[in-house]
This record gives sequence, structure tokens and C-alpha cells, in this order.
Amino acid sequence: MIYLDNAATSKYKPETVFDAVEKELKNPANSGRGGHIASQRASEKILKTRIFLEDMFGNNCNAVFTKNCTEALNCAILGTVREGEVITTVNEHNSVLRPLAYLERKGLIKIKYVDCKTCETPIIIKNMLNNNTRLVVVNHISNVTGEEQNIEEIGKVVKENSDALFLVDGAQSLGHRKIDIKKCGIDLIAGAGHKGLHSPQGVGFLIISDGVKVKPIIFGGTGTVSDSIFQPEELPESLESGTLNTPAIAGLYEGVKWTYSNFDKINKHINGLADILYNGLNDIKGIKIFSHGNAGIVSFYADCDLGLLSDILSQRYSICVRPGLHCAPLIHKKLQTLKSGLIRASVGYNNSLSDIKSFISATDKILFELTGHNG
Repeated sequence: MIYLDNAATSKYKPETVFDAVEKELKNPANSGRGGHIASQRASEKILKTRIFLEDMFGNNCNAVFTKNCTEALNCAILGTVREGEVITTVNEHNSVLRPLAYLERKGLIKIKYVDCKTCETPIIIKNMLNNNTRLVVVNHISNVTGEEQNIEEIGKVVKENSDALFLVDGAQSLGHRKIDIKKCGIDLIAGAGHKGLHSPQGVGFLIISDGVKVKPIIFGGTGTVSDSIFQPEELPESLESGTLNTPAIAGLYEGVKWTYSNFDKINKHINGLADILYNGLNDIKGIKIFSHGNAGIVSFYADCDLGLLSDILSQRYSICVRPGLHCAPLIHKKLQTLKSGLIRASVGYNNSLSDIKSFISATDKILFELTGHNG
């Protein structure tokens, strides 16, 4: 199998991740739910991972665990927004668009969308900011085009011209970029373990800058202040109700540690293969490319049924890519691909030069069969 869907979930996981997950599965216990040694060991593992994440983002923050990046973004948006205006971009994933649309439909907020070239985004946001702006939400790297926003410049603009909070969707950028939240003026950043951080599915996180208040959107047991029917007010317990996914969190620690210990090697490999993929597809007649391989993402349109093309790649060649709208409808509307969607091939550390050449060749052959065109 040739797996080119790493922007959805990275295929490669270091052996330390498998070992950590297996160890926790074989010795399960609930963190914070007892004084016995097994519970204490689980708590120590979670605390170790929490501190590691906080250090990674500049150590002036709090890490809260969620089940994925979607939950982290919902927590950040629904837990902070007051009545007023929210500024976001057309690049956003539905994990941002849908909670914002919900709040707007309830009459609580008005959404302003930035639709421009990346280099113009900070200027446009500056002009949109006013005393009624409550939140600015920006997708760091688009899961559709790989387009990257200058979050440092945007953060500077937000801080110098408003009292709004600045939230970053880091789902596609973490593992490919190093981020200091203080330097970038970030109040909240959401991350996924299972993409560029080479960790298991089932765990995400929200990084909250010191002093930022986030109201809980889920209520329940935390193992603390159990004599009260009210949710604890202190982080992280205020936002972590129910049993945490300790095996996935243990795997997250090892995945993040491995990724940033091998950061340059990983990204040199991915970017090199993405360049070859881009150039190879660009030589095929009937293909229009909408990205240049940033973070390994190469999305393209072909003059045929993209679902059929993807199915043939899978069934005949065992090549995994993703067709469709990628849960980001506004960017497709901008690109005029809302009806057709795009095929996204996303390179990971698991891929080889042979994988890329095979995919390019297979795509060329299938297009010739379907349209009579080839490179």
C-alpha cells in the first residue's frame, strides 16, 4: 500500500509510540481517581506530557487534553466568545466554521471573513478590528491548499489594535513548524496528535496562554472537589471532565518528542518528496494544481470524476489519497471547486521516492483511460 493521506492521519509512528500505548493498555488506571499506585502512575504520565507540551510552546501556558483538534477548537471558541464580532478566514476547517456559524445563528456574534492573498491577511485583519471584536481565528496551514498564514504578524496586529483573543488552528502546522505562543501573540492554539506529531488518534490538546479564561463546555467528574456539584474553576480540571485517554496521551508524549528531536530530518524528507510530486503532477495534461507542497500537501483538480480517480487509485494500485471538500467549504468556494472538490495527496515520513513515482505514473495512466489525455 502507498499511503498519501498523511494530512488526515500520519501513517508513520516511531516504535516508542507503539511501546508507550501498549504499556498503558496493559496497565490501565484512571488518573486522579484514586490514591493507589496505578492511578498515581497514570497521573504522572499525563502530567509529564502536559509539562512537555507547555515547554514546547514557550512555558507561559497551560495544556489541556481533548479527544481531538475539533474538540479543542470548539472548547476555545465556545468557551471564550462573548457577544460581538469574530474575525476569521475562508481557509478555515468546519471545526472552526461550524461553532462560529452556530453562535451567529443564535444571534450572539457577527462573523467577518478574510478572503485575500496570504500576504494581505494581517493588513485586512487590522482594518477589520474594532472595540467590538472578541476573537480572531486563523488556520495556520490550510488542510486543502497548504497555504500558510503569518501568525506572528497577525498576532502582533491583534495585540496592538484590540483586546480580542487570538486563536490558531495548528492541526496541519504542528510538526512542520515550531511555535512560541508569546512571540506570536497567541492566546489559544489547538493541536492534533495524529497528524504531523506522529501520535495516536484519540488525543488532541488546547494550549491556553497564561491569564486567558476559558469556560467549560463539558461538565462532569474530574477527580477533584468531588463534594461540589459545580465544575472546578481551575485549569486543567475545569476543561477535562471524564476519563482521559491515557494510552493516547502516553503515545502523544513519545510522538511529539520524536518529531521535534528529528524535526529537520523529517521536514527535509517530506518537503523534498512534495516538490517531486508537485513537479510530476504538473507535467500531466488535464491536471491543475492548487498547492505547492507546503507541509507535504499537494491538492489538484483533474478533468474527470475525482471520486472515480481516487477509487481506481485505491482498488487497482493500492494508493490512498483523499478526494472531496476536506471539511473546508469556503476555500473550495473561493477556488471554484465546491462542486468537484479536489484530490489531496499528502506526503509523510512514511513515503519514499518510489511511492511518489508510482503515484504520478498511476495517475497519468488512469487519466489517459478516462479522458484520453496523458503527460
